[in-house]
Amino acid sequence: MQPYTKHSNVPVYRVDLQYIGEAFHGWQSQPSGKGVQNHLERAFASLLKHPVQVIGASRTDTGVHAQHQVAIIRTPVTFALESWLRHLHGLLPTSIGINRITEVPKDFHPAYSSTGKAYCYRLWLGSTRSPQVAPYAWQVYPPMDIALLRQEAAAFVGTHDFTSFCAGDSSSKTKQRTIVELQIEQRGPLVEIWMIGPGFLKQMLRIMVGTLVDVATFRKAPGTVATLLGERDRRLASRTAPAQGLSLVEVFYANLPDLAELRRRQ
Repeated sequence: MQPYTKHSNVPVYRVDLQYIGEAFHGWQSQPSGKGVQNHLERAFASLLKHPVQVIGASRTDTGVHAQHQVAIIRTPVTFALESWLRHLHGLLPTSIGINRITEVPKDFHPAYSSTGKAYCYRLWLGSTRSPQVAPYAWQVYPPMDIALLRQEAAAFVGTHDFTSFCAGDSSSKTKQRTIVELQIEQRGPLVEIWMIGPGFLKQMLRIMVGTLVDVATFRKAPGTVATLLGERDRRLASRTAPAQGLSLVEVFYANLPDLAELRRRQ
């Protein structure tokens, strides 16, 4: 039996979930069976007794976390929320948690219906180590100029061609993207880079952060970001920042909030 597809006249369910990315080979189904999608499809198939296709809002990379990811499934099986949650959490790894499941209109698509996403990249500054933070942050050794980090990051806001900040194997037809808002917050050694926009390219945010860190730690000159946006050459940008520092914070299906409002909800 094949999974129920978008052409099937069966109910569609939205699945809101979160996961720790360290244990998975990214969101997308992998031959290894270690994608988040693989685990969800196996769990739903076991619960519902038929093959299940899970479609997600964002293809997070290997090691990237999701505080809020959105997916859909299709099934004719009678919906029973508490029973489904209880059984799914027994079938899934503990690093995946399902927050809620709701029936949605049949034309809802987690990616195409989305109006935007918010991400946060976390840096840990200094030579001390926090075991609670380390799995979710990139440790960067001083000196780092936070004022320069903020000044350089401001160049990303707006609509630009992000070719210099996109993985070379990206299949996207256009590299033009919009950063609606970007904020940097520091609390002691923890630095959070918050970004919100309608959509992002493959590894775009991690390449952006790698370049920002190089400028703020004096490896690249101030003004590098503006130059690279014009150059449109990935080879000129910095390393891709480690995956464990990046989290998908939220997927939106209405007007984008401002970052101050979003951070108050976290």
